[in-house]
Amino acid sequence: GHVFRKRHPYDFPEGNALTYIKNTKRTAEVWLDEYKQYYYSARPSALGKAYGNLQDRVELRKQLNCKSFHWYLENVYPELKIPEKEPAPIGIVKQEGNCLETQGLDNMGNVVVELTVCRGLRGSVSPGQEWTFSEPHIKQHDRCLSAKSSSVGSQVVLEPCNQKEGRQKWKLKGSLVQNFASGLCLDSQSTRVQMSTCSSDQPSQRWELLQAT
Repeated sequence: GHVFRKRHPYDFPEGNALTYIKNTKRTAEVWLDEYKQYYYSARPSALGKAYGNLQDRVELRKQLNCKSFHWYLENVYPELKIPEKEPAPIGIVKQEGNCLETQGLDNMGNVVVELTVCRGLRGSVSPGQEWTFSEPHIKQHDRCLSAKSSSVGSQVVLEPCNQKEGRQKWKLKGSLVQNFASGLCLDSQSTRVQMSTCSSDQPSQRWELLQAT
């Protein structure tokens, strides 16, 4: 445990609270890996705060061959319970009477996505048309909706999810679904789903993300 002094024998040039946030944020960014989301959930005031250059700390971790935080949780502190996340909403990506649906594999091993007639009765959803909306991702199981490239006309497929890949990140702008990496929007050309320059006047770029009931 800690034995706390009544006062600190040193000063905090940036203030006590800001110094605490800066130091804990540096720790989270270097050591917590994918678990740092829980730090930010507990300390939302840390979002957007400067925390200095971490390159030497990250390099030191690599040089020492330190284990991942996941390894630490499994082997050192398995009693620590990870907060349960609310399940991400599930639903369909719809354009008039048609829905995004997964098909077979392309020659690169990625899952092809096409626009097909919406199926499902009485609130049920066809498995190939069922999507998980885990912002900023639109996904099926461990594969995420992704633009093959950042160019106009690029096909949209399902790829294994990669949290650092901007081509797999999307944001809603009204009825448009815009890609983070390219700034282009989800578009349909007949059954083909591709990337195009955003235009809210184009019916082929108007989408509804509807949660299953």
